[in-house]
Amino acid sequence: MRIHAPCEVVWVRRPLPGGAPQSAGFGYGTLPGHPVRGEEAFEVFIDAAGRVTVRITAFGVPSNWFYAAGGALTRRARQHITSGYIKSAQELAAAVN
Repeated sequence: MRIHAPCEVVWVRRPLPGGAPQSAGFGYGTLPGHPVRGEEAFEVFIDAAGRVTVRITAFGVPSNWFYAAGGALTRRARQHITSGYIKSAQELAAAVN
């Protein structure tokens, strides 16, 4: 299933050179036509011990009455999409090791 969901990257944080603790990420905001009006951020942190943490932060509201009326179906779709993000991050991390 695919949904037309236009968005725009609004910030990018690149890792710094060197071996110190690192963080990198990006955030995007939704554009007209997206089912949600809001923002989402994806960040990766590596601490001094080499532990990796991924943080996904999202906030938003349905963009119109149609998506607001979806209720449980809309929540389930958002959970499915977030699960896909997490699975992709895990696959990328496994490929690095």
